[in-house]
Amino acid sequence: MTALQTELRPKAVKPPQPATPSATLAIAFEGHAGWLHTPDADRAREVGVVVCSPLGRDARCAHLPLRLLAEDLASAGIATLRYDHLGTGDSLDFEAPEADALPVWLDGVRAAVAALRERTGVKRVVLAGLRFGATLAALSAELADGLVLLAPVVRGGPWLRELKLATAVLAPTTVGAVCSGVDADGLVLSGDTAAAITGIDLRTLESRGRPLLLAAQNPATAKLGEALVLDGGRVTVVPFDGFAALFDDSHSNLAPRELFDRVIGWLGEHFPGVDASGQTRPDDLAALYPAGAIERPVTFGAGLRGVICFPEDGAPTGKAVVLCNTGGDPRAGIGGFATATARALAREGVMSLRFDFAGLGDSPAADGAVRSHVYETSRKPDFDAAIALLQGLGAQKIVVGGVCAGGYHALHAALDDPRIAGVFAINTVILAWRTGTSLAVGDRDEGRSTQAYLQRLGQVSTWTRLLKGGIDVPAILRTLRLRLQARLAARSGATPEAAVKARIGELSARGGVVRLIVGAEDPSLDMVVSHFGPGGRRFVGLPGLSLQIVPGLDHGLALQSSRDKAGREVVAFLNGL
Repeated sequence: MTALQTELRPKAVKPPQPATPSATLAIAFEGHAGWLHTPDADRAREVGVVVCSPLGRDARCAHLPLRLLAEDLASAGIATLRYDHLGTGDSLDFEAPEADALPVWLDGVRAAVAALRERTGVKRVVLAGLRFGATLAALSAELADGLVLLAPVVRGGPWLRELKLATAVLAPTTVGAVCSGVDADGLVLSGDTAAAITGIDLRTLESRGRPLLLAAQNPATAKLGEALVLDGGRVTVVPFDGFAALFDDSHSNLAPRELFDRVIGWLGEHFPGVDASGQTRPDDLAALYPAGAIERPVTFGAGLRGVICFPEDGAPTGKAVVLCNTGGDPRAGIGGFATATARALAREGVMSLRFDFAGLGDSPAADGAVRSHVYETSRKPDFDAAIALLQGLGAQKIVVGGVCAGGYHALHAALDDPRIAGVFAINTVILAWRTGTSLAVGDRDEGRSTQAYLQRLGQVSTWTRLLKGGIDVPAILRTLRLRLQARLAARSGATPEAAVKARIGELSARGGVVRLIVGAEDPSLDMVVSHFGPGGRRFVGLPGLSLQIVPGLDHGLALQSSRDKAGREVVAFLNGL
């Protein structure tokens, strides 16, 4: 154990405390980061549940809803463990990224079942999963006394083809070739992993007498349930009401609470035993050790949850970074961008805190609501708590940053708080939020930059797609009209953005440092041009303010190439402070 590890053990991050009613404990097991939701010991049931998360965008959308399910299960007396698969979320990366990840993930299910049994003493375990997580649960059926399969991926091949289509839509024209496997919306699968998933077909699944609850979102999944029933299985098939609403964007999607209630009722029917003798054993440290770093989960402020990433060598620079949520996504970011960036910064001697704002991810909302608004909710209490935590750990120069809405909140936090020395904002499209503005897909600017549209007019492929009806011309014209209106309004000076620009000038005057990082084809470039002129000249002309335009940087960093580029920009920015 290094000197830093020894020093941080007693004071940097307190270990989880013994369970209280429906407590949530951070745990770590075999490289996985997880959350253990424990019931009141007097109400504990003999059965526990392991929740297998989906992958990619599905996982980001489902993160908060699955937390709600775990909390509801714990309130019903059922100890529940949810965790991040290796290579995702807050868990460690793969040792061999190009190898087949499927057996690694299946071994992770085994490790999760063992961790739940060891830490809670439950006598029976039910594997529950959503989308590909349900597929992993089904493939691990021999580990469980029962299965809850919520909209499982029945056949791997068609699912992968859908992901690859998403890749073609997302990729900027300058991104070049993607990986040999799949690189889609934050999910990277090696060629070997894609080949293994292609071979999955749950139509060969056998229930072998285990009770099984199947929530079917389409006829193909319902047929799977019918086949299991005909095979003599103890199978309950229910419709997945609320499936589409669950997989809306994570800032506004809805948990299928009625289905979750059916899950709890089904568990009570098939696993009615009560056993209050088990005792939850908390982790001493719940730490993970990625290359060059030490990571510890932390709960601070008004129940905010996150991860502190320390440099391993015990020689911090005095700099510390706060990494903010991207929209409504959990703290790890799309494709684990925040996790990877935190670990890269640790190798440069920079401490960081990635955490969920109140009402997002793992952090409950301050007002008891299910979630908070990604723009309208004040983040001042969250930043206050984060800065106090980092300063208590010795941070002397604090930098805040994020992607899209995360960058927006980072910038506005720096405008309000002189303790913040620097800001980086990646693809931030909004300078000032107007209360009541819609977040619906058709109402927000998600097109390419105006410059990119103009450049494409000279490409033969553009006109070919236009003639084939492959371009949504009305949507593009609507986007360009809104941008023109924004530019004209900016010239009048009587806008909320004008007040923000004045405060940015004040931030520069007091020595603040801001780096805007924007994709060459991203609409954030239009925000810069609208309010600061071509090339952001009225922005970069102020001391401490800089703009980096990066070719091939997609908006949310959905592609690995974009995450790599943005990560390098962030590390370079921190090294220059």
